[in-house]
Amino acid sequence: MRKHEKATKLGAMATESGTSMLSRSARVEKGFSLVELIMTLVIIGIGVMAVAALFPLATKNVNDGRLLTTALGRAQEKIEQLQQAGYSSSMLTAGSYTDTLGSYVRTWAVQDSVPTVGSKRVFVSVSWPARQGREGVSLATYLAR
Repeated sequence: MRKHEKATKLGAMATESGTSMLSRSARVEKGFSLVELIMTLVIIGIGVMAVAALFPLATKNVNDGRLLTTALGRAQEKIEQLQQAGYSSSMLTAGSYTDTLGSYVRTWAVQDSVPTVGSKRVFVSVSWPARQGREGVSLATYLAR
């Protein structure tokens, strides 16, 4: 019997019994091992925690933007009110004034003859409570006769 015939007979015998000798030792396993699954979960967990850590910062930035936008609106509102009152209105008498709108404190100052005679400088600032003291914005405009 030749070598080739002998190997064929052995393969046929092994197949008839139900399992091949080669299938046990050279079997290719499909799927993931437990170590691979654990490593994947660790990597995904780190990524999720990194994204979750950004949420408080994003919330703070959105809130700060909302406060700033509201304060600018309050300042602009006062400037427009003073402009509509007219140059000789008692609202534009030289001096400093303050009012409160909720947690916002709005202060405005009117100066006569700045920068030239016949004009007025109006300076409006709005502040609000923040984590470390108060935050604020300021706007200025000039009114002429």
